[in-house]
Amino acid sequence: MKDLVLRLKFLGVIPQSGYTEYGFHLENEDKSRRLLVLTIQNNLFQQNALKLQEAPDLCYQKVLAGLEGETGDCPIPARMPVTAADIVQYRDLHPTAKSRKHY
Repeated sequence: MKDLVLRLKFLGVIPQSGYTEYGFHLENEDKSRRLLVLTIQNNLFQQNALKLQEAPDLCYQKVLAGLEGETGDCPIPARMPVTAADIVQYRDLHPTAKSRKHY
């Protein structure tokens, strides 16, 4: 996993109409490259009191979890939505983020 993390790079945020994209660049073991894009609907920020500062790490953690379960026959998709369930899971695993949701 450590080697994997070293080959995963956050590219940045791209605001879109109604949602925001978070891009990641992944270099595979065979040196091939993939672009991974996660999207968060704007209404999820309000409905879940998600801070803009939390979103990149939330997306990063979702990518890592997806890569852990990835197989050659079933790669993670190049585009993935972040759901309300992802936000709940992120906060359960990150107590600091969980405590912020009450503010």
